[in-house]
Amino acid sequence: AEDLSWVSQYTGKPNLDVTIYSKADDMPEVAGAASKPLSNVGRESHSFLHHIVHNYHRLADWTLFSQATRPSWGYMVGDSANGHLNDKVSFDDYLRPFPEGRDSMFVMTAASQFPHAA
Repeated sequence: AEDLSWVSQYTGKPNLDVTIYSKADDMPEVAGAASKPLSNVGRESHSFLHHIVHNYHRLADWTLFSQATRPSWGYMVGDSANGHLNDKVSFDDYLRPFPEGRDSMFVMTAASQFPHAA
Protein backbone atom coordinates (compact mmCIF):
# COMPACT_ATOMS: atom_id res chain seq x y z
CA ALA A 1 0.00 0.00 0.00
CA GLU A 2 1.12 3.54 -0.67
CA ASP A 3 2.01 5.85 2.22
CA LEU A 4 -0.82 8.35 2.59
CA SER A 5 0.19 9.70 6.00
CA TRP A 6 0.92 13.11 4.43
CA VAL A 7 -2.79 13.51 3.59
CA SER A 8 -3.79 13.83 7.25
CA GLN A 9 -2.35 17.36 7.40
CA TYR A 10 -5.14 18.44 5.04
CA THR A 11 -8.12 16.73 6.71
CA GLY A 12 -10.32 18.60 9.15
CA LYS A 13 -9.70 21.99 7.56
CA PRO A 14 -12.68 24.24 6.89
CA ASN A 15 -14.06 24.13 3.34
CA LEU A 16 -11.79 21.21 2.41
CA ASP A 17 -13.16 17.72 1.83
CA VAL A 18 -10.69 14.91 1.20
CA THR A 19 -11.73 11.79 -0.69
CA ILE A 20 -9.35 8.92 -1.39
CA TYR A 21 -10.14 6.65 -4.30
CA SER A 22 -8.27 3.37 -4.09
CA LYS A 23 -7.88 0.44 -6.44
CA ALA A 24 -5.95 -1.57 -3.84
CA ASP A 25 -7.30 -4.69 -2.17
CA ASP A 26 -6.97 -3.07 1.26
CA MET A 27 -8.64 0.33 1.54
CA PRO A 28 -6.30 2.95 2.97
CA GLU A 29 -7.57 4.79 6.03
CA VAL A 30 -6.74 8.41 6.74
CA ALA A 31 -8.56 10.05 9.64
CA GLY A 32 -10.96 12.70 8.38
CA ALA A 33 -10.88 11.50 4.77
CA ALA A 34 -13.56 9.58 2.92
CA SER A 35 -12.29 6.40 1.24
CA LYS A 36 -13.99 4.91 -1.81
CA PRO A 37 -13.00 1.68 -3.56
CA LEU A 38 -12.72 1.48 -7.33
CA SER A 39 -12.17 -1.48 -9.62
CA ASN A 40 -8.53 -1.92 -10.56
CA VAL A 41 -8.86 -0.65 -14.12
CA GLY A 42 -7.29 2.31 -15.84
CA ARG A 43 -4.83 4.75 -14.34
CA GLU A 44 -5.26 7.86 -12.24
CA SER A 45 -7.15 9.63 -15.01
CA HIS A 46 -9.82 6.90 -14.72
CA SER A 47 -10.20 7.74 -11.03
CA PHE A 48 -10.40 11.46 -11.74
CA LEU A 49 -13.01 10.96 -14.46
CA HIS A 50 -14.98 8.61 -12.19
CA HIS A 51 -15.20 11.38 -9.59
CA ILE A 52 -16.35 13.95 -12.15
CA VAL A 53 -18.96 11.69 -13.76
CA HIS A 54 -20.40 10.38 -10.47
CA ASN A 55 -20.48 13.81 -8.83
CA TYR A 56 -21.25 15.93 -11.86
CA HIS A 57 -24.30 17.70 -10.41
CA ARG A 58 -22.65 18.31 -7.05
CA LEU A 59 -19.02 19.03 -7.93
CA ALA A 60 -17.21 21.41 -5.63
CA ASP A 61 -16.43 24.86 -7.00
CA TRP A 62 -12.73 23.94 -6.75
CA THR A 63 -11.42 20.37 -7.07
CA LEU A 64 -7.84 19.14 -6.85
CA PHE A 65 -6.80 15.71 -8.08
CA SER A 66 -3.52 14.22 -6.90
CA GLN A 67 -1.68 10.95 -6.95
CA ALA A 68 -0.94 9.15 -3.69
CA THR A 69 2.76 10.01 -3.50
CA ARG A 70 3.59 12.95 -1.23
CA PRO A 71 3.90 16.00 -3.48
CA SER A 72 7.47 17.24 -3.79
CA TRP A 73 9.68 18.98 -6.32
CA GLY A 74 10.82 17.31 -9.50
CA TYR A 75 10.14 14.41 -11.78
CA MET A 76 12.50 11.51 -12.32
CA VAL A 77 11.43 8.62 -14.51
CA GLY A 78 11.05 5.42 -12.50
CA ASP A 79 11.41 7.15 -9.11
CA SER A 80 8.48 6.41 -6.79
CA ALA A 81 9.25 9.61 -4.86
CA ASN A 82 8.27 11.79 -7.82
CA GLY A 83 6.43 14.85 -6.69
CA HIS A 84 5.54 16.61 -9.93
CA LEU A 85 5.89 20.10 -8.46
CA ASN A 86 7.75 22.90 -10.20
CA ASP A 87 9.99 25.54 -8.66
CA LYS A 88 8.12 28.08 -6.52
CA VAL A 89 4.92 26.00 -6.50
CA SER A 90 3.75 24.10 -3.43
CA PHE A 91 0.91 21.63 -3.02
CA ASP A 92 -0.82 24.22 -0.83
CA ASP A 93 -0.88 26.61 -3.81
CA TYR A 94 -3.28 24.21 -5.52
CA LEU A 95 -5.59 24.30 -2.50
CA ARG A 96 -6.30 28.04 -2.77
CA PRO A 97 -9.57 28.35 -4.67
CA PHE A 98 -9.69 31.07 -7.30
CA PRO A 99 -6.17 32.45 -6.85
CA GLU A 100 -6.07 36.14 -7.73
CA GLY A 101 -9.66 35.80 -8.97
CA ARG A 102 -8.85 33.20 -11.64
CA ASP A 103 -11.16 30.25 -12.16
CA SER A 104 -8.32 27.74 -12.58
CA MET A 105 -4.65 27.16 -11.93
CA PHE A 106 -2.30 25.59 -14.43
CA VAL A 107 1.44 25.33 -14.01
CA MET A 108 3.28 24.98 -17.30
CA THR A 109 5.88 22.23 -17.23
CA ALA A 110 8.32 20.90 -19.78
CA ALA A 111 11.13 18.40 -19.96
CA SER A 112 14.06 18.42 -22.35
CA GLN A 113 16.86 16.05 -23.06
CA PHE A 114 19.82 17.39 -24.93
CA PRO A 115 22.37 15.18 -26.69
CA HIS A 116 25.84 15.13 -25.23
CA ALA A 117 29.23 14.47 -26.77
CA ALA A 118 30.55 10.95 -26.29
